Amino acid sequence: MALDFVAGCIGGCAGIIAGHPLDTLKVHVQSGRGSAIECTKALLKGGTLATAYRGVGAPLGGIAVVNAIVFGAYGNTRRALPNPYSLSTHAIAGSAAGALQSFACAPIELVKTRQQLAKPGEGMPTGAWSGARHIIRTGGLRALFRGLGITMARDSPAFAIYFTSYEVMTRGDQSVARVFTAGGVAGTLSWVLLYPIDVVKSRIQGDAVGRYSGAWDCFVKSVRADGWRCMGRGLGAVTLRAFISNGACFSAVAWTERVWQRFAEDTSVTPLVQAAGISETVCDDHLDQYCDM
Repeated sequence: MALDFVAGCIGGCAGIIAGHPLDTLKVHVQSGRGSAIECTKALLKGGTLATAYRGVGAPLGGIAVVNAIVFGAYGNTRRALPNPYSLSTHAIAGSAAGALQSFACAPIELVKTRQQLAKPGEGMPTGAWSGARHIIRTGGLRALFRGLGITMARDSPAFAIYFTSYEVMTRGDQSVARVFTAGGVAGTLSWVLLYPIDVVKSRIQGDAVGRYSGAWDCFVKSVRADGWRCMGRGLGAVTLRAFISNGACFSAVAWTERVWQRFAEDTSVTPLVQAAGISETVCDDHLDQYCDM
């Protein structure tokens, strides 16, 4: 579990840093602020990526909590089921992990979305904690969890697709190129297949004035105002982001696993590793495929 946590944190941070500018572009396009080209020009205005990285503090600050829940729930669910290596087990464990992590992911993404969409002078702080306090102060604690239900509806099936497809693509081949490609494809599949749900989630969480009463109301009003095409708005940006971000995430996880294995093989630290119970996790749980790398 300790190795899962560390590898997950490093991989998650790598994925966020690599994909956040495209995530910001996605949120702007989903919210109806223009086409992908128009939003890209607006984000790059001034010649820097400062605007594109606005709101990155919230997901980076919460990545430890989110990944602890994801990898912990995924590994423990797999161990609890009769056949931990079957694809159905990977899907069930991924679904459980996605549902649980939504409780941490929903408020983090809400703060991120509000900061990404905020205009100068609107009073939205740029820091993760200050942003969360601002939302609680203006709307109460409940406002911080706006969109929790739709986040669970997105993440539970998304993580089932994510972990299962990655497992299928890396069985028998855990080379660096395969790990990056499989991670990218798995992330892309999980996003593309559930993208309309993410559009509704972004619109609800970006709604600071109470325009929508819920997910269904948001969906109906969005389609009436912008047509069915709005449910696919920003798909190009999210596809590219998903491939880069998740490829980077799984590559970082694999790299962390290999480094830890080399560290654990040192005779001077082996007793300490065994005493801590970490050596068992190196070849266990959802990252067991890396043990042959």
